Amino acid sequence: MNCFEVQERIIDLIVGNIQPEEKELILEHINRCPSCAEDFYFIRQCIDVCSSCPDFEERDEYWEEFLFSVHERICLTKPKKPFPFHIVIPVAAGALGAFGLIYFLLFRPVPREVAQPQIPEINNKDPIYEVYELSPEEQQEFIKMVNQRYFGE
Repeated sequence: MNCFEVQERIIDLIVGNIQPEEKELILEHINRCPSCAEDFYFIRQCIDVCSSCPDFEERDEYWEEFLFSVHERICLTKPKKPFPFHIVIPVAAGALGAFGLIYFLLFRPVPREVAQPQIPEINNKDPIYEVYELSPEEQQEFIKMVNQRYFGE
């Protein structure tokens, strides 16, 4: 027998509600196992003390009342419910998102005016465009002058 089976049958052994071959197996285990032996002797001492008490009058209803009172105490204690993270986290995320959206809509930063690069308008009066007003012979002569001055041709 293992310790669990023996510990379940110790009270039956002490009271005497056990078959002789099972009693021998349990006593053999108790002699080998210090933990079960300690439980056996402790329970036997408790029963001896309770039965030797002269003031104790056992009534038939005692154990029923005892079990009923224990059952009532167990039923009256409320089980502690775990914290509902599966509800709180989505609610907090939704509230944070709503707060961010409201903040963005109500307190939106005003865009600053950025200086755009001014592209100068092309003016036909610009001296660079005077080349196109020249005749083809004058253009050829102008190109020769530029080439001689800058490229030495």
